[in-house]
Amino acid sequence: MAEIIGQKDNFGAVQVQGLSEFIKDIKKARDKGAANTLIREANERVAKVVIRMARTLANTKQERKAAATLEVSSSTTSVQVRMGGKEAPYAGGANFGSYQNQRRLIKAPNQRGRRSRATRVREGESLLKVATRVEAQFVSRSGRTVGMREGGTRVKLARTSSGALRVVNGWNQFRAKGGTPTQWAKGKDQFLYRAVTLTQDQITQSYQEFIDKMIGEAFPDKSQAA
Repeated sequence: MAEIIGQKDNFGAVQVQGLSEFIKDIKKARDKGAANTLIREANERVAKVVIRMARTLANTKQERKAAATLEVSSSTTSVQVRMGGKEAPYAGGANFGSYQNQRRLIKAPNQRGRRSRATRVREGESLLKVATRVEAQFVSRSGRTVGMREGGTRVKLARTSSGALRVVNGWNQFRAKGGTPTQWAKGKDQFLYRAVTLTQDQITQSYQEFIDKMIGEAFPDKSQAA
């Protein structure tokens, strides 16, 4: 029997214990294609509840734009809510916040004219030591780190006109207007995880109704059928 156990040690997720076994039994008892359709519909209905709540919780302009990209990705065994993409590449930071005042070394463009990801200099690390380590690396044309013998080119760090390393501090852009930056902390966010928590009762009820319906249709009571 499938049992809804909620957000147990799994941030932003609601678990249904025994769901895979339950789905297999349902598919044996009724048309497989119809069962798949009903399961997907149940998953998508739950995800849309979370999305609606998340969008009401989004506060800042960044958060609202990020929340506007929320979409459902479902299968017969699970459903996920995804966000971001070209419309809001900063969605993760808008929802989860970020590390503050982190020094980053900017890399010079690669052979295709694109910049690789910046390298973070952790607190207490020597800027020069990190720079030396980075510039000892080699990358392929696509920007993948490779060995010197694999035909890569040596990484170059961007520098100022005076020759000094180009260093930027980040990521402090995720904040309400006039507010303090949103600090990243494990399991905390601005709208998505919170939406799952706030709608957990609705999620549980929706899945329970689906489970009861599927059981009733697949395994009707013999006394009632007579």
